[in-house]
Amino acid sequence: MREKKINPFVKASVVYFIATVIGQGMTFLGIIVFTRLMSQADYGNYSTYYAYVSIFTVLIGANLFYALNNAYIDKKNEIKEFRKSVLILSTIIMVIMLLIALIVGCAVTHQFSSFTVIMGALHSYGFFLINYRMYSANMENDYKTKKWLLALPYALQFLVALIFVLVFPDMSYEARIIGSVLGVGVIAAIAYIEIMKCEGKLIVLDYWKYALGIALPTIIMSISYMLMQQCDKVMITNLCGAEETAVYSVIYYLGYALMAVDQAVAPVRQAWIFRKLDKNDTSETYILQKWYLVIIAILASVLILAGPEIVRIIAPRDYWKYEYIVPFVLSACMMVLYRFYTEILLFYKKNLWLSASVLGGAIINIILNVLLIPRFGAVAACYTTVVAYGVIFAITKMIANMQAKRLYANRFFASFIAYLIVIATIYSLLVNHILGRYVVLIVLFVMFVIYMLRYKREWKSFLGNREA
Repeated sequence: MREKKINPFVKASVVYFIATVIGQGMTFLGIIVFTRLMSQADYGNYSTYYAYVSIFTVLIGANLFYALNNAYIDKKNEIKEFRKSVLILSTIIMVIMLLIALIVGCAVTHQFSSFTVIMGALHSYGFFLINYRMYSANMENDYKTKKWLLALPYALQFLVALIFVLVFPDMSYEARIIGSVLGVGVIAAIAYIEIMKCEGKLIVLDYWKYALGIALPTIIMSISYMLMQQCDKVMITNLCGAEETAVYSVIYYLGYALMAVDQAVAPVRQAWIFRKLDKNDTSETYILQKWYLVIIAILASVLILAGPEIVRIIAPRDYWKYEYIVPFVLSACMMVLYRFYTEILLFYKKNLWLSASVLGGAIINIILNVLLIPRFGAVAACYTTVVAYGVIFAITKMIANMQAKRLYANRFFASFIAYLIVIATIYSLLVNHILGRYVVLIVLFVMFVIYMLRYKREWKSFLGNREA
């Protein structure tokens, strides 16, 4: 009797979900610990520093990992040589960007110290290297490697930073930066050495040209995406103060928890979609879309309805501002929606169109922030992000449908959005009624189980499809 194997997409997604929960669990633990060990101002300043690191991660490696997915299809037989040579290119770009940052940030504008620039550059390149190795793991279905890459950097970033903050409590801001860089740097160095051990030339101009042709157009997209996520913190610091940024940053992680799950699974889904489009076989995309949105909807329900209690657990009373919860989770859900179509545009190398749509959303977000934050406070930044992601979803959907129609069903997207509106309304009515919110959660869980049982043949068939 032939052994039944689980769908590799589902297997990878489950493994990565667990690893992400562990990694992001360390991030949540970091919130609990550092909000108590650091002053609110230092915590807010570190959050602002981390926002700059996230944006700089895009520039410091020129997004070269985006070229790996296409290279695994176009250059199957020489992929290890390709990875090695392109990694050397990223190192050269890193050195150039570091010099530019030192000149502009320290010598010209005097906005940053050399310590902040150098640490930020090393921190950013560490994250780039981890992403670079993870993209390879995605295309190779290398569960073992990626699960460690998802969990260890965040665990070490927390643990090493904690040691430094405890040893140097009077300079907790600088201590946390150094500890975080060292924690991420250990894993990044291991990934770098592993790739460089492969055979092949260090400099292959044809590889560099191919990689840059795919990666450079995505830089605008990634910077815009990072601006969408991080400019709120920078603008709140400037307009409302570091203390308000600290509050924003803590509750931001409710939505980020959902985004982290999607970011862990999305590359696997992207690799799956790439293979399906390459074979011109898109028969199962509706099933994938349907059940993925069902799972995200359940996670969003938990984060919204149990949000106040989660905030109370992870942070002191000064951070308890529950009006942030719904818009943070809604913006994360809208990000999930637009990423469905990001994958299609990347496959067809419509990177410029994708970048333009995300840039448009980022510009809308910044303009709305400038107009609304001074009037309504930091909470306005949460709602402007929801609007911006909604615009990006609409634009990317329209462009992707020009390339490949009928991959996803509009009714599933519409049902998902309508469900989120209902949950947000219920939350607004029951925000001060703990029992009522948890009764609703129990009812939703029962409905979810019933739905699973009703359509068990459909999802069991997908789970057991080896070719998926």
